Amino acid sequence: MSIFEPRYETMPREAMAQLQLERLQALLVRLKRNVRRYRELLADTRVESLDDLSRLPMTRPEDLADSFPYGRFALPLREVIRLHSAVGPEGRQLVMGHTQNDIRQWGRLVARQLVATGVTANDVIQINLGNGASGSYSGYVLGAQTIEASVIAEDPFHIDYQLAMLENYRPTVLVTTPTNAAALVALLDRRRIDPQSLHLRTVLLSRPVPEAERSALQSGLFARLQGNFGIAEVLDPGFCVQCPEGRFHLNEDQFLAEVADGELVITTLAREATPLLRYATRVSCLLRREKCPCGRTTVVLEPGARRDSQVLVQEMPIYDRQIRDVLAQTSAAGHPVQIEITGSEVILSLTVSTRIFDDLVGTLEQLQLEIESEFASRLGIKAVVRLVSPQSDPRAATG
Repeated sequence: MSIFEPRYETMPREAMAQLQLERLQALLVRLKRNVRRYRELLADTRVESLDDLSRLPMTRPEDLADSFPYGRFALPLREVIRLHSAVGPEGRQLVMGHTQNDIRQWGRLVARQLVATGVTANDVIQINLGNGASGSYSGYVLGAQTIEASVIAEDPFHIDYQLAMLENYRPTVLVTTPTNAAALVALLDRRRIDPQSLHLRTVLLSRPVPEAERSALQSGLFARLQGNFGIAEVLDPGFCVQCPEGRFHLNEDQFLAEVADGELVITTLAREATPLLRYATRVSCLLRREKCPCGRTTVVLEPGARRDSQVLVQEMPIYDRQIRDVLAQTSAAGHPVQIEITGSEVILSLTVSTRIFDDLVGTLEQLQLEIESEFASRLGIKAVVRLVSPQSDPRAATG
C-alpha cells in the first residue's frame, strides 16, 4: 500500500473520532481566547461529543471577507511566517496565514497525496499550475521536499518551454491543471511527438475532471492520471488524498467534515494561524464511510458543483461581479453588455452607440484593445470583445 502516514490514514474509526473530539475541544478553547469574533459567538458553548458539532455557529465566506485581512487570525502576525490569498465571494479577497507548524504539517499532508500517486524519493517533479496558483505551487514543493523527491524549481511560462523541460530534465511526475495537460496533449499531437518518448509516469491534476476527459488525457500523455480536490481558503493541496481506487479520502485528523443541506462544511482541527469553525465551502458534496480496498479508513468525499456563481476561466476562479468591475474601469462603462463565460475565455458582447460605429475603425479597435488589456492585467484572463450596434442587440442588459 502507498500510504505515507498509516497512523492517521488507516486509523480505526473509534480512535479517529476520539482524536477529532479532543482536537475540536482544544480548537474551541483557542478560538474563545484568541479570536474576538468567535469569542462573541461561542460564549459558554461546550462540546462533549461530535454530535454537538451542529450546535456550533457556522463561518461563511462572507465572514472571512468582512474580517479581511487579519480579523480571523488566532495569532499575532509576528508568529505567521506565510500569507496566501484566495478569491472570496463576488471576487472579494481572503487571506490565510500559516505558522511554522502549519507549514510543516502542510508538507506532510501533501506528501500523503504524492505517495498515494506512487511518487517516491527517486522521482523528478515538474510543477506547472499557471498564474494565480502560488499557494498551490508552494504546497506541492513542500510535499515533494517532505518525501525528498526532486523538484524542478521553475514554473514554465510557455507551453513550448514546458515541453522542452519535459524532454531535457526528464521529470517522471507532472503536477498541472487539466487545461495545461490538454494543451500539452495537443502540442505533442501537432508536432507528432510520441508521448512515450517522454519520461512521464504520473500526472497529478489540480482538480477533478470527468472520466471521459481523464481517459483522453491519460492516453494523450501516456501516463497514469490522478486528481486533487481542495478548497483554497481551507487548504489546497493537502485537503484530501485520491487513492489508487480513485476515491478522495479526507485527511480527517486535520479536518472535520459534515454536510449541511447538501453543502460541504469543514472545521480545521489543528490549524494555528487561521483556524476555521464549521466553514461553509459553497461546494456540494456527499460523504461516504465505507471500507476502501486501498486500506484507508478515512471518510470519502464525492465533490459536486459549486453552490455560488464562481466559475473557472483558464483555471482562475472568477465571479460575474469581477467582470463588471473591470468593465467599469474602461471606456465601456455604462454600455449594455452580454457576458458569456467559457473555460478558456470571457466573451463580451458590448453594445456601443451608433456614433462610435460611424467613427473610424481605429476607435473600435482601441476600445477592444483597452478592454482586453484590462482583463489580462487585472484578472489574468483572456477576454474576447464583440462590439454590436444597438439595432442588432436590443435585448442587451446594461453592465
